[in-house]
Amino acid sequence: MLRSERFAKARPHVIALAIVALAAMACLGWWIGHRTGPAEITARPALWHVTQGSREAYLFGTIHAVPKNEVWLSPVIARAVERSDVLILEVTGLERERRSRDIFERLGRSSGLPPVPERLDAADAQRFRAIESRYPSDLHGLAGYESWAAALLVNASVSTDLSLSTENAGEAVLSGKFGEQGKSAEGLETIEGQLGLFDRLSEADQRTLLTQAVREAGDAPRLYRDLYSAWSRGDVAGLERQFLAPFASAPTLRHVLIDERNRHWSVVIDRRLRSRSEVPFIAVGTGHLLGSSGLPERLTKLGWRVERLQ
Repeated sequence: MLRSERFAKARPHVIALAIVALAAMACLGWWIGHRTGPAEITARPALWHVTQGSREAYLFGTIHAVPKNEVWLSPVIARAVERSDVLILEVTGLERERRSRDIFERLGRSSGLPPVPERLDAADAQRFRAIESRYPSDLHGLAGYESWAAALLVNASVSTDLSLSTENAGEAVLSGKFGEQGKSAEGLETIEGQLGLFDRLSEADQRTLLTQAVREAGDAPRLYRDLYSAWSRGDVAGLERQFLAPFASAPTLRHVLIDERNRHWSVVIDRRLRSRSEVPFIAVGTGHLLGSSGLPERLTKLGWRVERLQ
């Protein structure tokens, strides 16, 4: 099967959206905004309680940018934050990386790369040129980036029209709340380790990401709206359809970016809960909490009771 035919048969929107949820917004979040308006609860995303005897933790799935003025810190989540001793995120130090982009630039750039259109089939090359003409300053010099980095930059550029806020999203709000209470925050990974997952992908898998980013660029508002709607309602089944089902056409990407990380994180969380008496509030990308390989299921298999609170 030709590469272009294989891509055409894949459901196009999920791979790049999953990437956004995993890393792009977290590490490259250009869409900074400030919340204004009333503090009415407008979203109630899913929250789980993990227990075994006297040990406990909370599991919360984030998306890394939300519409401005949306309020998701419900009384249920606020009580969990109050009862927790430490915040555990995918990574810490995101604000510093957003300002400097040091790690992204170091890992994402290489010399001697072909122009981006040459990494795409003819139809997608034409789509890319249209995107490039619309966002010339954002995408200037994109040929110097490896295909995974170019994919994230395309995603970020086309999403600047969506009026999203990273300051009102999970990592920033929760970090602020824990900081106000004098509680610490830790990361399951480093930023370098997270972006390194993309950097170590084969060129074929990187071009899969780039192709999907280009193809879904024109549909970004609807794709994000569907994602946010499911997340804000705590619609786990809907999120699974958006995040996981389409990875059937990209099993290597799912293994590297979701399943293997979930396996490692579940072991780290299990050991931590058994060795320390503190209560952690664990907030990771919502794609990591879904399906049979998600953290709730993995922790259940390790002997923990995992109950949905919201």
